[in-house]
Amino acid sequence: MASPVALKVGVIGYGGRIRGVVESLGVFGIPVAVAAICDPRAEEIRGQDGTGRLRETRFFTDPDAMLDGVCLDGVLVGTPCHLHTAMACKVARRNLPLFLEKPVAVSWEQVAELRSAFAGVTAPVAVSFPLRLTPIVLKVKEMVESGRIGAIEHMVAWNDVPYGSVYYNSWYRNYEWVQGLFLQKATHDLDYLAFLLGQRPRWVCAMSSRRVYGGERPWDLVCEACEERERCPESPFNLFRERFQGERVRYDAAGNHCVFSKGIQNEDSGNCLIEYENGVQASYSQNFFARNQAGRRGARLFGYKGTIEFDWYTNTIRVFDHRLPATETTTFAGHMPHFGGDRELAFDFLMAMRERRPTRTGIEAGIVSAMTCLAARDSAETRRFVEIGDGRVGPVAARPADGGGAGAAQAEPAR
Repeated sequence: MASPVALKVGVIGYGGRIRGVVESLGVFGIPVAVAAICDPRAEEIRGQDGTGRLRETRFFTDPDAMLDGVCLDGVLVGTPCHLHTAMACKVARRNLPLFLEKPVAVSWEQVAELRSAFAGVTAPVAVSFPLRLTPIVLKVKEMVESGRIGAIEHMVAWNDVPYGSVYYNSWYRNYEWVQGLFLQKATHDLDYLAFLLGQRPRWVCAMSSRRVYGGERPWDLVCEACEERERCPESPFNLFRERFQGERVRYDAAGNHCVFSKGIQNEDSGNCLIEYENGVQASYSQNFFARNQAGRRGARLFGYKGTIEFDWYTNTIRVFDHRLPATETTTFAGHMPHFGGDRELAFDFLMAMRERRPTRTGIEAGIVSAMTCLAARDSAETRRFVEIGDGRVGPVAARPADGGGAGAAQAEPAR
């Protein structure tokens, strides 16, 4: 029997995340070839290719030239965040299957652009939302739909990020690109909450603060050039010596910019309240200076008959029965990228290319999550509740919060 023809993919923005996704595409034994890459770092990318996977890959610096010059089965977009929308719209005009990194948009104007661009597109889109496809969330969804706890009446979610310094010492620190950490981080969590509830968010109220990171150091200062490198708790020296990270001290200029620099705008903690169309409310909290075993990510879903609690860091689901004094615990084995969700994302995109099968993380999910995060960002900045619209013209309305509302509180960085 003849070997199957390899699916030909093109990549716009070949960064670390998309490299990982491309590797995940290969785990199912379905042949995939990286036919083209659009990225100005062609020589650097070739030099990093230790597998020979890119030996016959064509390189471009113009995405339109790539899309028009190579016959592709699908396209992956992994550019910096502020370019996701523009690149996605280019792919939409060709009606090609698309793997799109999150957030799908970083402004209300970009949301409107996506709405317009994808209005008549029939090709499937896989937005990079691995959490909703993890074994834990899929099992929780099954429990909810079985009526185990009754209808979900209330949700509380948290994300205490033990590797949070990456949002202040690497390219993520560029606020113009990422537009804050609701869009960069909460987009995952707000997506899986909407997925589990099966409802669209309507109202958002949020607060954010920057209490630890930022300061008076030069923006371009890197750890290796800093006189505090053996004293600073965030330096590679002390990450190795005190926190036992890595096998040796390593200074990487791309990821060791000073976290106490002037110009840092990303918040380091945030909270938001969400009301969904059916009236259910959720609270979500994220923190970026928790460390080590303080890290956690998960939620509690409250029904009248019971409560479900889950956490990816412990790989557990607990069900608390409200009518009997009983608790049931489910433990998951194994540790996989994005808690197992990346594998499912890869499978969905393979089927999107090969069979034009719809994905479980379509463009609408990406737009809804982006709108929720934009509403949270706007609420934190304006101290107002924000009502989410359909994304064609921005938020529907904002109104002052009762009792002073929510707002972004900035303070001198703690040391």
